[in-house]
Amino acid sequence: MPEESREEGLAAAFVDLADTLVSDFDVEQHAHRLARHCSRLVDVTAAGVVLAAADGAALTASASDERTHALELAGVEWGEGPAVDCWRTARPLPATPLTHTRARAGWPRFTGRALDLGFHLVAAAPLRARGTAVGALTFFRDRPGTLHDAQLRLGQALADVATIGILQRRAVAEQAAVAAQLQNALNSRVVIEQAKGALSQRRSIAVDEAFRVLRGHARSTRRPLTDVAREVVEDGLDPAAQDG
Repeated sequence: MPEESREEGLAAAFVDLADTLVSDFDVEQHAHRLARHCSRLVDVTAAGVVLAAADGAALTASASDERTHALELAGVEWGEGPAVDCWRTARPLPATPLTHTRARAGWPRFTGRALDLGFHLVAAAPLRARGTAVGALTFFRDRPGTLHDAQLRLGQALADVATIGILQRRAVAEQAAVAAQLQNALNSRVVIEQAKGALSQRRSIAVDEAFRVLRGHARSTRRPLTDVAREVVEDGLDPAAQDG
């Protein structure tokens, strides 16, 4: 790639990976774009990305091409390989010939599958922030040679930018979820207060007594207090009459 085109490609890649504040952002597509950028800009044949869910309970895989995607999916299923190790340790894996990994007890199936696919060398960079990894970026080569430090640093830089975007989106999603929970709690409280007032007025009882009636009816019928309160307000339910 000519130097000017390479510089343009690098700039475009960083801009693309940093642009995550869009309404239709999709984390798997984001990972796929990271893998594609790396396969073009780093001296590798292919790249793969493994991402952990926000709760760390599941891993998903993306890649720059189908054979690498299948390999990464297999590694996730088996719980082995450079991406899984890199994610677990949050440390980069230096360029390593796959023939050397045959002796690794933790990679028997992954190594065999990768060699069958024609790959000769792997390396990995963690997708991490503040010491915590949310996934890993894996580099594959099917030709002689190795990956120099400058190439690995570039791969890590792309991984870092992608990680920032992923964490930003997760933070936005978490904030939205908290806001929704608070709004639901507020809505429930408003309905309950309205029901207390309505029942107090209908039965000429104190507000505290009206609340005890509401709560008692909810418990006896094993229904949410908010549902009972909404029926009092909207349908004229009289819990005391029903319980009596």
